[in-house]
Amino acid sequence: MRAAARQGLKVGLLKEFFDKGLEPENEQRIREALRIYEGLGATLTEVSLPNLPLSVPVYYVVAPAECSSNLARFDGVRFGHRCENPKDLQDLYRRSRGEGFGAEVKRRIMTGTYVLSAGYYDAFYLKAQRVRQLISNDFERAFHEVDVVIGPTTPTTAFELGAKTADPVTMYLNDIYTIGANLAGLPAISLPCGLAQGLPTALQIIGPHFGEERLLNVAHRYQLETDWHRRAPPGFA
Repeated sequence: MRAAARQGLKVGLLKEFFDKGLEPENEQRIREALRIYEGLGATLTEVSLPNLPLSVPVYYVVAPAECSSNLARFDGVRFGHRCENPKDLQDLYRRSRGEGFGAEVKRRIMTGTYVLSAGYYDAFYLKAQRVRQLISNDFERAFHEVDVVIGPTTPTTAFELGAKTADPVTMYLNDIYTIGANLAGLPAISLPCGLAQGLPTALQIIGPHFGEERLLNVAHRYQLETDWHRRAPPGFA
């Protein structure tokens, strides 16, 4: 990897990843990691994915739709949890799914069923798939210029244990930097890169399709230069 870096690994900095939503201390940790790559010979280039800010609404249409469709088979008959002593088949379905799925899973099933229903499929799901393709196209253009894309994993530090369990919207919005790669079907990896206010921050590296080998090499090189992956926040060691 050192040889590859000296030959000029091209690292893309996504303009949309370093926006006003990124906490300053998080950005500082990411910039420190980028300086390590520069010291190894990598070249940093800013690239833009103009459709990336749409990834959260797109993902939370597409993912719940797939969740609703895929989890339909978990009916207590063929797959999944089965309730005890059902009165009839309908009771079996209702209680098995009600007992077997948690609140977040139920929320996604309901949302997905809604966006796939007659009258809403074209308005929500089909449009989301079209925007998903635009995001994928943006990434493809970026990888014509750079070898990997590096940025923060989340706009904030890791949450304290149990801090956001009653606030799913905040948790959803914290996915803003990661779900673009999911929508585009790209390999990505998240690495610890420091602490901010005693809580972990993370560096995300995204590679092109079938670029796992390069991605792992780039991540491994960072871990050879740092020891953040061996540390834990105070009180968790």
